[in-house]
Amino acid sequence: MPVIELTLAATPKVCFDTFLDLASARHWVPGLKKLRIVRSDEKGRPLEVLYEFGDDLTYALVYAYDDKRSLVRWVPSAGVLDGVSGWATFEAHEGGCRFRYALESMKGRAKEHPQAVADAFKAWVLKRVTAS
Repeated sequence: MPVIELTLAATPKVCFDTFLDLASARHWVPGLKKLRIVRSDEKGRPLEVLYEFGDDLTYALVYAYDDKRSLVRWVPSAGVLDGVSGWATFEAHEGGCRFRYALESMKGRAKEHPQAVADAFKAWVLKRVTAS
């Protein structure tokens, strides 16, 4: 499981909040057609999300959070065959935020998929920061 590590030009809080802003995920997640938040926690963060990619890939992911470590983890919902599992962390770093992203289960995804997602997120954070 390769871990992608990038420096993002924003604070860890901004990056973490942007990562969890699933209403805008279609703008940066490669190939994402639509998503629906099924359940949220008391803080409004997604707990279960249904994703649709193209015409033939739909799955649900369940999210868990470790606020002290600025960590978000996801695993496929019960019975889901095509979902991915992984995690992301957001740490203070010179120049902004150290973003670490990994997929533990890729379920038929190309080996380039994690890097493409991380790079797309970095570009989205930059776009949001420069637009502010």
